[in-house]
Amino acid sequence: MNRTTAVYCSLVIGVALLILPFQDWSALAGLESEHLFGFGALVTLAVVSELLFVMAVVGRHQISSSIAFIPFFACVLLFPPPAALVAAIITSAVAQFFVHKKPLLRAGFNTAQAALSIAVASAFYEALGGVHSVPLALDLKSATDMAAFAGLSVAFFVVNQVLVSVAIALFRGERVATVFNRVLAPSGANFFYDVLVSPIAVIVALLYSYIQAPGLIIGILPLLIIRHSYSSNAKLEQANKDLLTVLIKTIETRDPYTSGHSIRVSLLARAIAEDMDLPPARIDRIEMTGLVHDIGKVDVCFASIISKEGSLTEPERKMIVTHAAKGAEFLETLTSFPSEVIKGVRHHHERYDGTGYPDGLGGNDIPLPARIIMLCDSIDAMLSDRPYRRALTIEHVRSELARCAGTQFDPRIVEQILRRNTLERAAALVRPEEKKPQLVKVSA
Repeated sequence: MNRTTAVYCSLVIGVALLILPFQDWSALAGLESEHLFGFGALVTLAVVSELLFVMAVVGRHQISSSIAFIPFFACVLLFPPPAALVAAIITSAVAQFFVHKKPLLRAGFNTAQAALSIAVASAFYEALGGVHSVPLALDLKSATDMAAFAGLSVAFFVVNQVLVSVAIALFRGERVATVFNRVLAPSGANFFYDVLVSPIAVIVALLYSYIQAPGLIIGILPLLIIRHSYSSNAKLEQANKDLLTVLIKTIETRDPYTSGHSIRVSLLARAIAEDMDLPPARIDRIEMTGLVHDIGKVDVCFASIISKEGSLTEPERKMIVTHAAKGAEFLETLTSFPSEVIKGVRHHHERYDGTGYPDGLGGNDIPLPARIIMLCDSIDAMLSDRPYRRALTIEHVRSELARCAGTQFDPRIVEQILRRNTLERAAALVRPEEKKPQLVKVSA
């Protein structure tokens, strides 16, 4: 952890400690014994939920996502404000310090951000007219009560994910907005899904209000169903990515000089798309386009050409240029690939001046993913060793990009690359011995 990140984490911990004296602890101490048992049961439920976390990959980071927020929200609805704060502190502290055994500062930050998130969310709930009571005073037909609960839910997730995004951005030297967009993506921390399922907390609170302890036992069932849904979705997405990656690696084993090429292109394409501040879902599609852009070469007709040493004959050149169109045709037979990905694969050899293939498109008529992949494809080729030359230097690649802007490449994307350290990141991917990417775990 760098110094800036350490200072930020310490600051978040300090703010969390500062809010503790301002809590009405007497209200919590005045809970009747049966409600203290119920509060303890909700805390236990939150701890169990936290232990059943699901990992989400956000860029090169991992964020743990759990459903502990549901017992937290139930505490807000039923008990005085300090109850949910105590539940969040106990749950996070147990998970971070004793289960995951994370370093002191990181564990302290994760506990503090959970406490701040529920404290701010509870304050929003009260400000919008929400009431804490047993039996539950929430009226499902009241616009005021529904607005109060919506404020509770949205405030919790926004504060939680902003605090985490800032930590990741400081650690990696990236922009907060870029990281936050990645966290909000479907493959990130399930922000919108979490907001949609948060009303389950109302059901848990209602069950406790009417049948108390047995109600919490019944409430475990929807929590387990939600957790299973989170886990199944994450596993399915990862399995699809793994299968696709294996297929691409199999194709590239035919040519040792392009080994890992498609994976590097996909990572670089994602970096460029993030630098362009594109929407998270589109960034994911551009990354996928980079991974499958050469999938047309799986056709057996290219086997002898790909493995051939030396120059290609004219018929072989005419054959190899069909791989982009063949790749698009192959992906069209699979219902899981978005049309933007298919178009990106088909047109990733189109040139900005209209002299590329297969359709001779030019300028903005070329789909944006294809324009990005054309650049990434060329950058990776220039930075890699080839049978006929050594890898070019970053300075040489920079001059080539500037020279070809407006003819082969989109000049606006070239300008974006040259303004940032994109080429240095690309070189680190091609030459991992120079700089190995790190994977950081930060809890959300």
